[in-house]
Amino acid sequence: MSQFQPTSVPSKSSVFTKSTKVATRVIHGRRPLLRDLRLVLTHVGELPWLLFPLKSEPDVHPELLPTSYPSYVDYLSVMAQMIVPTERKSISYGTLAVIPTDYVWPQEKRQSKWFFINGICTSPAMALLETREMAAAFQRPIHLIHTPTAGVVRDLWGAVTARTLRKDGRLSRPSFNIIKNALLSHEKVVLTTYSQGTIIASYVVRKILKDPVLRLHAHKLEVYCIGGAADSLHTDRGLSAEHGHSVPYVEHFANGKDFFARVGVLAHYHDTSGAIFVIPNKKGHMLNDHYIKGIGRGDYCDQRSRLYKYANGGEAGVHDYIPTDRRR
Repeated sequence: MSQFQPTSVPSKSSVFTKSTKVATRVIHGRRPLLRDLRLVLTHVGELPWLLFPLKSEPDVHPELLPTSYPSYVDYLSVMAQMIVPTERKSISYGTLAVIPTDYVWPQEKRQSKWFFINGICTSPAMALLETREMAAAFQRPIHLIHTPTAGVVRDLWGAVTARTLRKDGRLSRPSFNIIKNALLSHEKVVLTTYSQGTIIASYVVRKILKDPVLRLHAHKLEVYCIGGAADSLHTDRGLSAEHGHSVPYVEHFANGKDFFARVGVLAHYHDTSGAIFVIPNKKGHMLNDHYIKGIGRGDYCDQRSRLYKYANGGEAGVHDYIPTDRRR
């Protein structure tokens, strides 16, 4: 006779324990929370420009336009997943590669691997749309590390706890394991990140530099942060001096009127390693609509950045590292 196994529900004690941990973390993190609250209030005027201007250039594929997606079902799914709060699964832990049209994979590029980590409120359809745009801009296969959305409110809270309260595990541990394995098996690993993805990148870099084995491979890693919401990202001075460039190598790209960049990388120059390239009066936070085309043309860096050298299938050389103290 089979026995019925009831679905387990959280006990009162476990709920109390979890609530206590959250409260303790908030109390201990009250200073950075207050700091971030002040930043939000200071830059609240940039909030209307998160999504606009819509279709900023004729040939972009904006995340918020139905015509950017294969079907209206995909577009409605994008909108619904932004709003409805529920846990969802990732469609790719670095396993799904988006390959540019008519791409031929040269033998010399097989020892490098490119990844992309998305921002908040990103459904599978939007993640694939953004990865396709990245692959087209740099004419390389891009492996997607998809951070699924749980709805805008829960996503924002997750970003706050990861950035401000340093509770990184759920969002960042999968990404760390993916990058770790790539570093151990490839000669170069390029991590492109956007918005919340830059918070994850900060965690990944911290873990790599703390690991005695992975430190030996950290010089292979290049990190490119777009519309960065992170409040810190540190490279290693000793390894940087040894290799003649920052280790890992890092660059940042920001619009001066992008709310998340204003409360993120642009408010934390002192805690952020790597060159920071800014277009001061440019509006918008969306990756496809407001960033990728300009990065591919070299608008942010006067065609100086290492990331720009990779545009349209190009290669960056041993002399294409920007000094760590360079700012624009």
